[in-house]
Amino acid sequence: MLRRRPHIGTTDRTTKATDVMDQTEGDLLDEDDDDDDPGSVDTLNAFAYALTPDHFVSFRREGPALLVSFEIETDPAIALKSRRSRLAGLVEDMAWSHLVVTSRRPSLFRAPEIVTFFDALVDGTLLDQFDDVLFYGEGCGGHAALSYALAAPMSRILAIAPLVGLDGAGPVDDPRLGLPEGAQVGGRYAPDTASLAVAAAVHLVLDPAQPQDLAQAGAVAGERVQPLFVRDPGAPLPAALAELGILDEIIGMAMEGSLDGPSFYGTLRKARRDDPAYLRRLTARLIEKNRLLLEALAVRNVAERTGRKRFAKRLEHLEARLAEQGQTLPPARSRPVDRAPGGSAT
Repeated sequence: MLRRRPHIGTTDRTTKATDVMDQTEGDLLDEDDDDDDPGSVDTLNAFAYALTPDHFVSFRREGPALLVSFEIETDPAIALKSRRSRLAGLVEDMAWSHLVVTSRRPSLFRAPEIVTFFDALVDGTLLDQFDDVLFYGEGCGGHAALSYALAAPMSRILAIAPLVGLDGAGPVDDPRLGLPEGAQVGGRYAPDTASLAVAAAVHLVLDPAQPQDLAQAGAVAGERVQPLFVRDPGAPLPAALAELGILDEIIGMAMEGSLDGPSFYGTLRKARRDDPAYLRRLTARLIEKNRLLLEALAVRNVAERTGRKRFAKRLEHLEARLAEQGQTLPPARSRPVDRAPGGSAT
């Protein structure tokens, strides 16, 4: 079902949407030779062109679901026009359509040409042609996803550790992102509670130990906004989720509308149960806090599930220390035996 979007004012656009189409018509890559209007992005199956020397946009039509991603490329050896999106494999596997805006360096994606491009999408019908639309980004790209989703009301948003801005106006700073000094958030397409109210769902993946994440989540708190916390990620959040092998799964759930607290935390917990790096961080944190009993319970769980000798030896040591203190571990909860097809136990 196509969504009908309300009209958004255009009082301070840098150029008219039709001018944008005229300026870029020679650079559009049309793969539909029968198209009667090759100058309009609304009817193209693919296009790619530079919005500025540091920003590039590309689009490819495949299926009825559209992923809009905002990405950063800092390697000067990679030309933006030939860069392959880091989400290309997922998009191909899922047969999604894909609109990508790429920046040469960390930015807020607020160049006038980018604003004008999304103004043109608002005036056109391209975003209305898809059953599901997901805006996605990480860090600065997360800020852009939260901003430009306003162009497609009732779309979904997945932003990982996004830069939102602490008050929605004036200069912003997040030392993790490498933004130029004096970067501004305010203005049109600025993410705030009112603009995000038109989204179907807004998912913010955050590290609760980062004060910037907590402050930014508070800046856009609302009925449609769902914070999803990843404690002790061990790496920047996007990299941590990718290393666990669950980033694509989370994006897929967000696209289909099934991402929520239980599905997110269940996926995260399942991946972490057998992740050596997370288990090492968990036990190290318990050792640091001198939580002997909790450490023993965690180590026993890992030793019994995985059979790893290092954890089994650590468990023997912990049980001996607990015995010295007159404590014993409570009985382990029984687990169902895994059975191979045919009914034999594995």
